[in-house]
Amino acid sequence: MRTYRAYAIFNFAADGINVTFPEIPGCLTCGYTLDEALYMAKEALELYIKGEPIAELPALASEMPELTDANDRVYLVEANHTD
Repeated sequence: MRTYRAYAIFNFAADGINVTFPEIPGCLTCGYTLDEALYMAKEALELYIKGEPIAELPALASEMPELTDANDRVYLVEANHTD
């Protein structure tokens, strides 16, 4: 089993928390609470990893993204992949 880590930007908005992965275009999710958003972020990363051949997975969590919005926070999300 391998563990992958990717930085996710959590944008805290009035209607919930939007989650994006800057290093993985198109990989996004959301939640109403921080706990739900963290759970959904892990699930989104796991689904991304599951759909990619191991040899083609990019090196994730290479650099912490720069934040441009005062409502943004960065979290390091971990997901496991079984070979």
